[in-house]
Amino acid sequence: MIKSTKWYQSNPVGMILNLLWVYICYEACRLAFLFENWGIFGDSITWSSFRHISLGGWRFDTSAIFYTNAIVILLYLFPLHFKEKRWFHMTTKLIYIAVNTICILMNLGDSVFFEFRKRRTTMAIFEEFKGDSNLGGIVGGEILSHWYLVLLVVLLVVFMWKCYRYPMTPTKPRKRYYLTQIISLIIIAPIAVCGMRGNTFFSATRPISANYANKYVDDPMQTGIVLNTPFSMLRTISNTPRPTPIFFKDPRELDAIYTPLHTPSDSLVKRKKNIVIFIVESFAQEFIGGLNKELDNGTYKGYTPFTDSLLTQSLYYDQTFSNTGFSIDAPPAILASIPRMDRPFVLMPHSTNRISSLPGELRKIGYRTSFFHGADNESLGFNAFVKQAGVEEYYGKNEFLADPRFGGKDEFDGKWGIWDEPFLQFFCAKLGEMPQPFMASVFTLSSHHPFNVPDKYKDIFVDEGLHQLHKCIRYTDYSIKRFFEEAKKQPWYANTIFIITADHASSKRTHDVYKTEVGSFRVPIIIFDPSGELPRGRQPGIMQQIDIMPTMLNYIGYDRPYIAFGKDMFSVPAEETWAFNWDLEPQYLKGDYVMHSDGTNVTGIFNYRSDPLLKENLLGKLPKAKEREMANHMNALIQSYMQRMEADSVAVR
Repeated sequence: MIKSTKWYQSNPVGMILNLLWVYICYEACRLAFLFENWGIFGDSITWSSFRHISLGGWRFDTSAIFYTNAIVILLYLFPLHFKEKRWFHMTTKLIYIAVNTICILMNLGDSVFFEFRKRRTTMAIFEEFKGDSNLGGIVGGEILSHWYLVLLVVLLVVFMWKCYRYPMTPTKPRKRYYLTQIISLIIIAPIAVCGMRGNTFFSATRPISANYANKYVDDPMQTGIVLNTPFSMLRTISNTPRPTPIFFKDPRELDAIYTPLHTPSDSLVKRKKNIVIFIVESFAQEFIGGLNKELDNGTYKGYTPFTDSLLTQSLYYDQTFSNTGFSIDAPPAILASIPRMDRPFVLMPHSTNRISSLPGELRKIGYRTSFFHGADNESLGFNAFVKQAGVEEYYGKNEFLADPRFGGKDEFDGKWGIWDEPFLQFFCAKLGEMPQPFMASVFTLSSHHPFNVPDKYKDIFVDEGLHQLHKCIRYTDYSIKRFFEEAKKQPWYANTIFIITADHASSKRTHDVYKTEVGSFRVPIIIFDPSGELPRGRQPGIMQQIDIMPTMLNYIGYDRPYIAFGKDMFSVPAEETWAFNWDLEPQYLKGDYVMHSDGTNVTGIFNYRSDPLLKENLLGKLPKAKEREMANHMNALIQSYMQRMEADSVAVR
């Protein structure tokens, strides 16, 4: 039995010290990574920025360290006194050394590999190098040429071995020992879980993903310094991308059918218009009476009287769809014209790519850009993505609470964040403080579970017997009305284009037509121009969320090339407009038809206008040229998206 009475060998202090040694090793690997790739980062990084990057990196280090050392922590704090035997001590120590040596090797190995991939290695590497018989020779050659990294591995392993602290010897009475061990385990277990998640249980957000690293850098390439390879591998264990399908071997044929590269036309008209985008939680088309005049034999009124009134003064299209499945899909689709494919972009291994975006492109021509969301400032990782997308200023719950004008903590809904009405008033006030031209977007949250409204409105917005969400939709619609009442008084109002859409459609559907594969993606996209320069009323054509970016850039006369997977609605003929979305399977809409695919082969074609419930599969019954045209365009979109993501070419350089 190993005996010790020193304080630093006590539990849980000894365990904390052992983890501290691992943190030091990770930071040493980060420095080695930086110096090994100095040719990539040397011109863009300073010691000040590296300090900020390291502080952010420790968050990802924490996640990786607690994940990989979970068994060690459990063995170390296991509340049974026989674990203090020498053999148990040595077993725990050897596991500790083995696990963290592997992590060090992964980090330092990736410092060499990064030059070729420009991103941290993920689980996709096993698919990429499957069957490569020369891999051993490549690795062996790199080991010889990077002997100094091998030496660093040896030094770090020796450091951990020498500094490792054993648990203290069980004391008598045993009752005190077991009580201490159990309390230690109870305290450290939730801390470890929070460490793995990368945030606390009290934060209204999902566990951090690689995309969060964008929060700490100005150049997406620098996320390689923030991240560590064990984290990147762990976060992609069940999230490896699909192999890129090759429908078209000739790149020229692919680009002739579909390309996301947008180049300016020769007839641009410069307009320094402000752009304000409302992303309204669960704001499905089904809830808007003005877009459903045919429902319930013409008696349906919906839940959005203000939005209905705004429709009469706005531009909107005959068919409008989301490219999203969840809230985290919405900012990429709406702000960066990046649709959800088989998974959210921000959870893909490619989420640290450079991207083109509406705020990013507008910043290049002098626009001030901002994003507002009334929840916790790290909710859903929005602050990280919008920074990647070129947004300069983020306003969340923290900024709202710091402003004494709008009610402060009294306006917290007790669950998600700030009620929509006060937060939209805050949004309006902040817009008035921004120099023109500006581009701003706001993501609302009150039309969300648990489906409550502020107490002062409980007798006004009440349950109507269909679903509790409907009263929340009424409240949010009222909140948007209150925003416009204040905005009309502002000098920037007449020079602003307002766009209202949803993050995604709602799962609370009451009409069969909205329960189909087509109906479940129907959301409003309403474009309101108070100046009257844009046409008003319903226009022919199919618009989707990823069309917002190219349509707005074209309208304001943007004169630089950019990447956007959507289309410019003002330059594409109505009969050539289309939409794409992917829930369980890809779906492509054009004209009167929707095409379903399994990702490789077409599985169905339906006339969604004459057959809104999609009962009759027309596959093989339409002209072959029509089917081939739709299939080629859908497949070209998928292939182009996957290839560009893999090649990190989602931005013009």
